[in-house]
This record gives sequence, C-alpha cells and structure tokens, in this order.
Amino acid sequence: MTTSERKQMLKRNTILWLVAMVAPGIFHIALGSTRFPWPIIIPLLLLGCLLSSNNMLSKAMGSPSDTPAGTNQP
Repeated sequence: MTTSERKQMLKRNTILWLVAMVAPGIFHIALGSTRFPWPIIIPLLLLGCLLSSNNMLSKAMGSPSDTPAGTNQP
C-alpha cells in the first residue's frame, strides 16, 4: 500500500470519527422534543461508521505475517 493510499484512508477514517462524534448532538437537537427514546438507537446508527473504520484500518495494516518479529526468513 502506498503512502498516498494510507493518507487517503486516514482522512476518510478521521471524517468517519468526526461524524460519529457530531451525530449524537444533531440527533439531540432534531429529536429532543419527541417522545421516542432516540438515545437507544444511537449504537445502531453509528454501526456503519464503526464497520467502515475497522475495514480501513485492517487494509492499512496489511495482511498478517506468519514469521515472528525479528527473524529474517524469506
């Protein structure tokens, strides 16, 4: 993976986390006067951001290696 791809993934991951931080405040303003207990559904609403973030992080880390660290085996 190139450095530019990693920087792009870092930007996208940062945007996802910012959305996850701001979303509860937006929901509080938009749904605060309703009788529906909206805080209960916040984890479901943020699940997409969580899964996408985890997917980007796993791509950035690359595939796991079978060789232990510190050994120089081909």
